[in-house]
Amino acid sequence: MKERSHIILKYTIAASIGAALVLLYLAGHPREGLPPAEVWRIWCDAFTVPGMLIFLTGVLVWLSGEGVFLGLGYAVSYMVRMLIPGMGHKHERYADYIERKTEKGKAKGYAFLFVVGGVMLLAAAVFLVLFCRAYTAPAI
Repeated sequence: MKERSHIILKYTIAASIGAALVLLYLAGHPREGLPPAEVWRIWCDAFTVPGMLIFLTGVLVWLSGEGVFLGLGYAVSYMVRMLIPGMGHKHERYADYIERKTEKGKAKGYAFLFVVGGVMLLAAAVFLVLFCRAYTAPAI
């Protein structure tokens, strides 16, 4: 039961952040008096931006778990050790660094980012279709 509530909490937090970003975007773009095509475009943009942010955050977590950023982390830690006095004497080989960092294993439980981001992108696609229909509709 505790695991289920934990999963629901993750989805709720991610969806709340996405909804807050949608509302923030909509607050900055007044829609009164605009043609329907422009209104649908604003709604499409409002869901695309947070949807992509959430979805691509999931991609970054996945890539990080695959070890894509290990080389960059090693380079930064090596530079910090060389620039800060008194830390340069402790040199760690790259193979040891990789082994130490991969001991923990990969990140788990971040699929909710793909789901919430995907749902928001699906909503953006619906608004995009509505925009295209309103944009190409003949004026009355």
